[in-house]
Amino acid sequence: MPRFVSLFDAQTLDHRAETAALNELAEAVGWIVLQAGNSIGLDENGRAIVISGVTWSKPDLEVLDELATRDTGGTRVWFFNPDYVFPDERILPGAPRMVQTPALAEYSGERLVAFVQGGSASGGVIDHIRRLFPQRSST
Repeated sequence: MPRFVSLFDAQTLDHRAETAALNELAEAVGWIVLQAGNSIGLDENGRAIVISGVTWSKPDLEVLDELATRDTGGTRVWFFNPDYVFPDERILPGAPRMVQTPALAEYSGERLVAFVQGGSASGGVIDHIRRLFPQRSST
């Protein structure tokens, strides 16, 4: 299982290597990685979440590790790094302005049903993930 938090101890000044590794880890667990200029695509009958994370925030990386241990089957997961992707209407449709990381937007069809920011150690995003998704089975 990928360990996003391991990126925290491998920081460099420009963060490019860590950002590439962060995106690779996100893709490895099956998430769709958003780049600058991309938009999410919501399915009218689907379920989706959009989650943010930055390499320089250990709590963000811990939240991503938590999500990676969860069974998100049936839910499309979009990931973006707000250091490189501006969280506008293309990334977080219908959501209020993002003011802290991590952020998670939950969609049912094309409708925003929840938007949570911060609170990565307990409460906030990490608790929302735990409520939404069961642990992956170890088999």
